[in-house]
Amino acid sequence: MDENIISFKATVNGLILIMRDEDDFETIYEHIAQKLESSGRFFKGASMTVKYRGKKLTPEQEQKIAVLISKKAKMEIKGIEEDVSVPEPESDPESSQKTVNKPKMKLLFFKGLEEGLTKFHKGTVRSGRLISFDGNVVIIGDVNPGGEVIATGNVVVMGSLRGMVHAGADGNKEAIVAALSLQPTQLRIADVITRPPDTKEDRQGFIPELAFVKDDLVYIDRFLPQHM
Repeated sequence: MDENIISFKATVNGLILIMRDEDDFETIYEHIAQKLESSGRFFKGASMTVKYRGKKLTPEQEQKIAVLISKKAKMEIKGIEEDVSVPEPESDPESSQKTVNKPKMKLLFFKGLEEGLTKFHKGTVRSGRLISFDGNVVIIGDVNPGGEVIATGNVVVMGSLRGMVHAGADGNKEAIVAALSLQPTQLRIADVITRPPDTKEDRQGFIPELAFVKDDLVYIDRFLPQHM
């Protein structure tokens, strides 16, 4: 699947579909359906407005996409419309370096497990609590359902992760999420989003797992100590 045909951008107020103007509607529709197979569950039960950029759609085409998203993602579509706002231009690193007050860390992605500033939080992240940091975040404890962790870098939980987590919040798809027990209600790395299946696995004890992005899909692998 050509990943450039359609991409999703989640925002605080809803969802933005970014399409290429040169693609025909049927191709776009098919790729939206495929994309929702992997990431649509993230929006289950949500109620939001959908906007789109790129290709111009007729009212009939808008309605067809709205119905598709509603069925695939099991969410309520409050409306669908063209996004007429002007996207923020990408910053020029050379001009950004001339701005004295702009933090240099904003110019860099956090790549790898050993790079970037790191915030350590000791204790349980309870429901309604948000831990947010411009760098990596390590939680020494659990993240309960309703708790949320957002980081521009990696997120590592030394316990059970059962809340919401967003790594690579500045767009870094090389960020990872790791936990001794990875059971988030919502998991997002950069703009790639997913949620666990409705059928829950009966786990006994901790199963260390790591989530990462490959080909715009979230993969989860188990990791265990390697004995020499």
